[in-house]
Amino acid sequence: MKNTLKNLSEVVAKANDLFYSKFDNVDTLMGIMDKTLRNQGMKADAITIDCIALDKKIVILIHDDKPDVVSIALGNKEGDIFSSSEYVLAEISEAVIVEIMEENFTS
Repeated sequence: MKNTLKNLSEVVAKANDLFYSKFDNVDTLMGIMDKTLRNQGMKADAITIDCIALDKKIVILIHDDKPDVVSIALGNKEGDIFSSSEYVLAEISEAVIVEIMEENFTS
């Protein structure tokens, strides 16, 4: 696993724990895709946060050709994307991830 993915996954895991401590009635599941996308020909890694009960998903993509930027896509389990934004990697924090989770999993 690449260092960027490892470090970002630790931030997301801590954010997921913080989110659960605030909203213990909303179950989430975190996943790391360090080979799946590459096996499909995409030069990227991803971290997913699923809220199965609401059929919502957050996908955080780290593209090899944009190492200082992450794309965060909001969608559902089937893979439909409703919106996507880019963030500077250095600005991604537990608070940013928790805010995105709150906006998508509690409203």
